[in-house]
Amino acid sequence: MKSPALLLLLTGLLAAAPALAQEAPTPAPETGTRPYPLANTEVIRIPAKALGRDYDYVVTLPFGYAANPERRYPVLMYTDVPQSVNLITGMHRRLRAGGRGLEDAILVGLGYAVGDTAEYSRRRDYTPTPHGDIDARSDMPGRAVAYGEAEAYRLHLRDEVFPELERRYRIDPARRIYLGHSYGGLFGTHVLLSEPAMFGRYVLISPSLWYGRRLMIARERGYASQHKDMPAEAFFMIGGEETVPDPDTEPHSASRMAMVEDMDEMVRTLEGRRYPGFRVKQQVFPGEDHGSVYVPAVRAGLEWALPGSGKGAHVPCLDQAGKPIPNCRMPWAPGN
Repeated sequence: MKSPALLLLLTGLLAAAPALAQEAPTPAPETGTRPYPLANTEVIRIPAKALGRDYDYVVTLPFGYAANPERRYPVLMYTDVPQSVNLITGMHRRLRAGGRGLEDAILVGLGYAVGDTAEYSRRRDYTPTPHGDIDARSDMPGRAVAYGEAEAYRLHLRDEVFPELERRYRIDPARRIYLGHSYGGLFGTHVLLSEPAMFGRYVLISPSLWYGRRLMIARERGYASQHKDMPAEAFFMIGGEETVPDPDTEPHSASRMAMVEDMDEMVRTLEGRRYPGFRVKQQVFPGEDHGSVYVPAVRAGLEWALPGSGKGAHVPCLDQAGKPIPNCRMPWAPGN
């Protein structure tokens, strides 16, 4: 059961979350950015030249960024900006301020294509093949459903977004972190199996490994046949309710609900490869479904990817004789 304090925090964050504008004005040429309604946050528009469209990226800088001009920071890049920006930014800041010791980082939200709806953009950009849901309908009149541009979008990130962000901000390119959910988790798995060193760490939440009749599981076998190592770390997470009754009555690999089993198979297979430069772990959150798992998984992913110094040690209350007072604890303070 979630605590009232956590529910209040999340309600406030989500209620305040502004949607990323789909038809934003052209940025000022002298800066190439425009403000975003979060502290230390701005939007940068970067064209995807090969794709013929533009994307908006929401960049949140640490509060101490200006005061530490020599410092370079890890970067956490996450998908689905409208649903994620306030949650991830607020949670990172709350966990730091609350004494969890998370490391400062530059946070970059991967926005959808300018002019596209969220559903249309993510379905096209995060999927690896053009054959997707046979029952999908386009939510953009006059445009057919599109899938299968994950590789083109990946190259846009690598060849256009990374260089531009690292030119503008003090990003440590050796410490790139990726976080994605659902199709975003599928896309992250595609990147991991295409060019694992693009990111040092991957936070993959409820990845849609069912896509293309479990295409990623087949792709993993192809990667293993051609590589001796996988230079990255990955944390797979999923809700315990993202499964099917036993036995599964769907034809083999046809069910889109056996996601717990698909993820477990992927992780166990990767573990069995024993790549010298690869580390992988998984976590199932009992009682959580495809939507609700996002909140606890984001927190777990942040604490895994940006662990920092850890929470301060317990400091008990002492009586006049110097003995601990039962059920009493001093407030946490830096240095404790």
